[in-house]
Amino acid sequence: MKRTALRLLSFLVPALVMAACVEDAPIFTISEGDADIAFQNTFAAEYLLSDQTETNIAERFIWNTPDFGTPVNVTYELYGGTQNVYDSASLVASSTETNVGITVEQMLEFADELGLDNDPTTTDADGNPNNKGVVFFWVNAFTGSGNDSPSVLSDSVALNITVIEVTVDGGCDPIYAVGDGTQAGWDWNNPVVLNCDGDVFSAKLQLNPDGAFRFFTVNNDWGSGQNHPYYVAEGYTIDARFVDAADNDNNLKWTGDAGVYVVTVDDNAKTITVTDSSPLFLVGDGTQAGWDWGSPVVAAETSPDVFSASVTLNGAGAFRFFTVRDDWGSGLNFPYYSDAGYTIDARFINAEDGDSNFKWTGTDGTYTVTVDDINMTITVE
Repeated sequence: MKRTALRLLSFLVPALVMAACVEDAPIFTISEGDADIAFQNTFAAEYLLSDQTETNIAERFIWNTPDFGTPVNVTYELYGGTQNVYDSASLVASSTETNVGITVEQMLEFADELGLDNDPTTTDADGNPNNKGVVFFWVNAFTGSGNDSPSVLSDSVALNITVIEVTVDGGCDPIYAVGDGTQAGWDWNNPVVLNCDGDVFSAKLQLNPDGAFRFFTVNNDWGSGQNHPYYVAEGYTIDARFVDAADNDNNLKWTGDAGVYVVTVDDNAKTITVTDSSPLFLVGDGTQAGWDWGSPVVAAETSPDVFSASVTLNGAGAFRFFTVRDDWGSGLNFPYYSDAGYTIDARFINAEDGDSNFKWTGTDGTYTVTVDDINMTITVE
């Protein structure tokens, strides 16, 4: 009888302990509560789409982390559609990060749904060019995997897309800049091509006042040159920093500071204009700039589409590139470049912070950082 009682106690005591533990255990409740989610980035006024750039990142969507009341793993899904109706949207991408990039090719799929095309001769029902439309995006955040899992949905954002029209036969041909006043030199192996858009020709030229150049209407044809007196006689208003070189060919001579500029020849308005190139800006506490627009690191365009700056890098912080000063929405982070196919110095990694910034893992010090958009590289020397 005593043995039986002891055996009975041996069962009762653990059961009582377990009951006490269950009763005292903290209970975590996951719910939508005050959870809220919204896109954080500034969107462009227009997104230009073409088959030639389909592998490029069209936009990187960035959103906040919603508060579900307790630390929990969250999955995010980006949806897109041609109507401002979430139920008709389709899944574009899924991620556990608070950002995701979508390509031009993915945007073009929505353009196809809208019936847009790149033919300049087609119009919509109202007679407008048939290459513009609107696409709507949402981000949905949820926990767990069941149908009843807590979730929260953002408001929609409307993005304007434009399919770049392809000029058909009869459109304008490019012109060419050749001469040692530009990056081309006096050589037809690498002329600067000024592409045409409605008789407006534009390109980046690396201008220097020690040389001269002229425009040509036919590739590899010296006889097709158009010099400074040609444009004066035709009544063009020419940027005052361009003068007649007064050499044997009366070429154009640049008298401004040496550097990269956007040169535009407008045959409609009869103007030749010059605008400064736009540098890249580095901001973040992984550089000497800190998270402050007061003194960003300026990466000047040292040659067309190649940007370089002296940067003091440290692994304790992070940073990212920006295309517009004082504009946080113009940031280009690590995934932007890696997704676009850039070869990035291995000492740079994704900081895995809220903005997926660049993080330096090499020895702290001052280096020359170069972003080459032509060869698609980011190098550190």
